[in-house]
Amino acid sequence: MSRKNVTSRDVLPSDLAISTKERYQQNLKHAKQLLADYQLHDSKAVTRFKENHPQGNDLNFVPTLQDARLIISGKSVRLKRFSFEKLKKEAKDLLRALKTNESEAVVRLEYHPKGLRDVNVLKLADAQCIIAGENGFVSWAKLKTHFSEICLAQEHIHSPRLKLDHDLKTLHVRCGTDIQSALKTCGFSGEFLEISNPFPEGRVPPFDPIDNFVNVRGDFIVQNYGADVPPEFSDRIKHAYDEIRDVENKLRSLPQNCERIVLWFEHDPFDQLCLAYVLAHLVNINLGNCLLELIQIDRFPGIKKFIGIGYLCEHPENLILLWQQRERISSTMTAFGTRFWSAFTTDNPTELWQLSQEQCFPIMRQAMLRMLKELPWTTNGLSLTEQLALEIIDRDGPINMAKTFHFLNTESEPMSFLGDIMFLSVMRLLWQDSMVLKVIGSDANESPMLRETVEITATGRELIRGQHNWLKIGDPRYKRWVGNVRVSNSGKQWYWCPEKDRPVLIK
Repeated sequence: MSRKNVTSRDVLPSDLAISTKERYQQNLKHAKQLLADYQLHDSKAVTRFKENHPQGNDLNFVPTLQDARLIISGKSVRLKRFSFEKLKKEAKDLLRALKTNESEAVVRLEYHPKGLRDVNVLKLADAQCIIAGENGFVSWAKLKTHFSEICLAQEHIHSPRLKLDHDLKTLHVRCGTDIQSALKTCGFSGEFLEISNPFPEGRVPPFDPIDNFVNVRGDFIVQNYGADVPPEFSDRIKHAYDEIRDVENKLRSLPQNCERIVLWFEHDPFDQLCLAYVLAHLVNINLGNCLLELIQIDRFPGIKKFIGIGYLCEHPENLILLWQQRERISSTMTAFGTRFWSAFTTDNPTELWQLSQEQCFPIMRQAMLRMLKELPWTTNGLSLTEQLALEIIDRDGPINMAKTFHFLNTESEPMSFLGDIMFLSVMRLLWQDSMVLKVIGSDANESPMLRETVEITATGRELIRGQHNWLKIGDPRYKRWVGNVRVSNSGKQWYWCPEKDRPVLIK
């Protein structure tokens, strides 16, 4: 397999330009059709519910429109499997439909890079170009190359033939363990280091002095996540302090015997903060001849709304393709990541915003901007996550947190970065006094994300319409952090100002 045949430059961006309202309307339209087909006992519709809904195989399951939306919206974040033969046939069928001016086919012309509108001059190559665009490629040739590389990677898993990380003693670094098993399946032999500190939440001080860093982060994790983790992960909560210290010690002692360190990260704030955290450790370390490489993506072929690398592991061969795209990390990027980390761990967000305006490293800069929007907004005192979640609950409630989280990631959030337990921690702050959200049902036997059913209050609706400032009227116990910036309802406060598109300090 040749290095970097299909790169992120050959793949079109995820479909993030569509507004939340437009995406919701599209999903609602398709969900209505899916539900109607199910009610008519259409075999394909029945199968979709059985395969994609957690209750789809229950004999007494009677799906609602919301259930259908769960399936439709979930499709946008799942990987579409390619069959090149089917795509070739689809292109021929599309050309015929275009020649006869079928309305559904004509709408697809928007994916033609040259913007052709005259169906009379279209050729098969034009239909193929449209198919490529719909599947996330800049050209049919790039789609064909991607398919060939996927096939080669699949063959390697069953009959190893590719050189992966065996040539150098390699350490793979990732925020979480989502790719660890898939790496082994692919035949990677290097060591694995997990960085799992949830930096988007809780106070994040500088990592020196180490004791303060370990205690502050450990306290937050234990106090905010301890009650919600599944039983099989309870030991990790108990040993959170030890784990944070262990990661710190390992990063400070690199490269040890490593000949290559490969960082696997996507584009969202969680990943980019972890990446900056690692780079801030490496900047002052003498790596000697150790190679420092990065695999970093914000899109992937076949996924309409890309959320993360972990979603690719259902088909591990995708990681082999990512391996071919790795690039050397420059000293400039290491320095920039270190500045990102330093700015994030101060009590003034201005430097972080200034960094986000520089003309370099766009993925990291976009993550900074998204993180800054977790500051309370001048319009209502809510973070962007809080606003989006309340809008979902206002529209779809009563609703549990699992469904709210699903719709947040698939329809509303421009850059998904929270885990489910992290999201639950955010939402609890809004229902602790029933002023914004009211818990109308609770089942202690359910998992935390399914346990509470909530609905929005009149005050909650007024908040999302900008009629109140949450930090002025909210529960006095309300307190959270964005990096090392404290958010509370007392004293001077940093806000995100959407009109100025930057943080502002307000008394």
